[in-house]
Amino acid sequence: MQYVLIEREHDLDDEPYQVFSELDDNRKEIRKVEFYRNGICFSYGAERGNFNALAQEPFPTDLRELERGAEEGETITARSIPASFFYEIWNQAQERPDGFMGMFF
Repeated sequence: MQYVLIEREHDLDDEPYQVFSELDDNRKEIRKVEFYRNGICFSYGAERGNFNALAQEPFPTDLRELERGAEEGETITARSIPASFFYEIWNQAQERPDGFMGMFF
């Protein structure tokens, strides 16, 4: 397993500013936790379900490729993190398997 933290600097309330991802041996995302500036946190994968919210494509081996995908007015940094850091975040994340849109229904 591999673990990644993506930090995005932007002014959007409806986009996460931090994303913690667990990747399998093929670099496919199998769990993720998203944090939003308004204090909302969502987690996806494993026992929390909502697998369609996970990235469909494998993560690049060179995480700097993710940084090149920044949109105008945004800065992205991506780095590997220890498994223990990911698990600490995963275990503390609020379970919200219906995702962001579930707040409106």
